[in-house]
Amino acid sequence: MRKFWLENEFGKKWNLTPKDPYDKDSSFFADPSGLGIQTKVTSYEVENTCFIEEIETQTQTISGNLYFSSYEHFTNFVEFVGNINTTTPLKLYYSTEGISFDYSLESEWYKLVLINEIDKSEIDYKTGFLKCKVKFMCLSRWKKDKKIVLELNRYGEPLIYPYYYPYFYGGSNNLAVDIDNEGNLPTSCVIKIEAVTDAPFIRVIQDGEIKDQAKYNLIVNENSYLLIDSSPDSQEASLYTKVDDNYVKEDVYYIGEKDYSYSNFITIPSGKSTIVFSATNTDFGKVTISYSIQKELV
Repeated sequence: MRKFWLENEFGKKWNLTPKDPYDKDSSFFADPSGLGIQTKVTSYEVENTCFIEEIETQTQTISGNLYFSSYEHFTNFVEFVGNINTTTPLKLYYSTEGISFDYSLESEWYKLVLINEIDKSEIDYKTGFLKCKVKFMCLSRWKKDKKIVLELNRYGEPLIYPYYYPYFYGGSNNLAVDIDNEGNLPTSCVIKIEAVTDAPFIRVIQDGEIKDQAKYNLIVNENSYLLIDSSPDSQEASLYTKVDDNYVKEDVYYIGEKDYSYSNFITIPSGKSTIVFSATNTDFGKVTISYSIQKELV
């Protein structure tokens, strides 16, 4: 049986396929639609032959009915969602594996959504439940979050978590990890370098070809970290340095340490690739790579 959950900005979950319909932190989501894909095809015809000019994926709306055991139950849901007018999305998780609600959602697919319509009627005297039509506007493709931590040590080899990612180690200044982007879309990533390092250099290699690369001509000290975020809505390349109890942010472009011979914002291609981290000098610390696998359909 397929299952659904919602997760708000504070990490609290709301079960949409509960065993107990009277559970105050859940409500049954019935008759779901919009889980597929819709495209807009632009074409033209020449001498009775049709030519495809463009295929554009349309923004989807997932809709269905929520069932509440009482008006108080409905109010609990409203409090969980928070301000309906907010631009902060919820995560709508979807699983066909029949997993339990207590299961970690880190390995499940989700979409970023906003509630753009919810209808409140009267309690049905026959069933005793309040039936509310709901529509979720989708802000993303289906996503699954991944994180890899490459740990550098002054002595010995680096550690990589989780261990099921294969890797090779080519010396204290050269570290690599294989990534299998099982989604059918390229994806942005966030790379955080917390290591005493000079001129960090990052490459993405697929089938022997360099797909993307970034290099920053700066020194990351022990009380600093370099953050490279290639997400279109939050793109940045910044050096954060701890001053007293706070971190001071410096834009790499502003301080003139961007190397313009490189793209400097990393995109992970679909399929298997290798991310290589190297530097002129590296002592100790860690490199964290965060990204989301993306699919049109799951």
